[in-house]
Amino acid sequence: MTGLCVFGSGLVTPLGYNAPATLAALRAGVSAVGTLPWADPGADEPLKGARVALPHWWFGVGMLADMIAPAIQECLLAADSEPEEIPILLGVSSPSRVGRPAGLDETLLREVHDRLAMRIHAQSGLIALDQAAGAQALLVAHQIISKQKASRVIVAGVDSFLDLPVLASYMERRRLMTATNSNGFFAAEAGCAVLVGPADSPGSSRLSILGIGTAREPATIDGTDPLQAQGLTQACQQALQQAGVSMRDVACRLTDLSGEHYKFKEAAFVAGRLDTVIREAAQEVWHPIEYLGEIGAAILPCLLAQALHAGRHGYAPGPVTLIHVGSDTGERAAMVVRYDGSVLEDEL
Repeated sequence: MTGLCVFGSGLVTPLGYNAPATLAALRAGVSAVGTLPWADPGADEPLKGARVALPHWWFGVGMLADMIAPAIQECLLAADSEPEEIPILLGVSSPSRVGRPAGLDETLLREVHDRLAMRIHAQSGLIALDQAAGAQALLVAHQIISKQKASRVIVAGVDSFLDLPVLASYMERRRLMTATNSNGFFAAEAGCAVLVGPADSPGSSRLSILGIGTAREPATIDGTDPLQAQGLTQACQQALQQAGVSMRDVACRLTDLSGEHYKFKEAAFVAGRLDTVIREAAQEVWHPIEYLGEIGAAILPCLLAQALHAGRHGYAPGPVTLIHVGSDTGERAAMVVRYDGSVLEDEL
């Protein structure tokens, strides 16, 4: 898949209420992880995670809509099209997630559009694939644009792990980072979005998506099969082949590594198989979940936003980046991106 570019972003995260604030904090290595208002029963101390400080605190579809609507609005303001001409493809948690808000699939898209005072575009839709939702949304966006059903598409994701049933489920499976468990993640939440369009659009500052690969991993984190990283290796190979580059051309990997050993092992397998040449400089690995906490379906738009920001502001280690993500249910996705444009003068 070629010919698709990222032109702008919008973020609502525990680090900031917009993209500039969040991305500046990520660049500076600021962490949003702190104590949560729930106790860790195994250690008699508060759980740690990262919250978006919304004016009102509740759970459910309404809260998710409140979190993602401002991020989408940021993208709409960056677009050169009328808002109602832009479809919204919104990634959310998988139906298998314990504690998933009731009525999510039926009502979230409508609630988001109500907050934006917009009608729902005929091509808008919800994609319930956890971390891999953004990759599927990009593939759909490419079809929409190539068939000239829209000139711009917003690819977004919103998720929260901070509802008690969700926390209890991951706690029971020893998936959360606690005082007694170092093999886990910090629960968090976010709403992230990017504005995408065709490569022949006017404008000199863009992140080109050169290739996308998807696959399934048979050895999931909750399974008993030995992990060999077959799915992620296949997804990365597909993305690199479509882009016409090899791993030696990749200066940085942007990932959804969250603190769980499983994903670090998986990423190490991929690097061992594909990154086989001696480098003058080490390939950098960025994992913003270290600072944001686990943000689930919001992660891929966040990674694309960070890659675009790093290119625009001149702190990317090189022009070509490999992004890869994976979900608990086995979906794996990878993409090769390249920043095409000038560096902002105030960063030189």
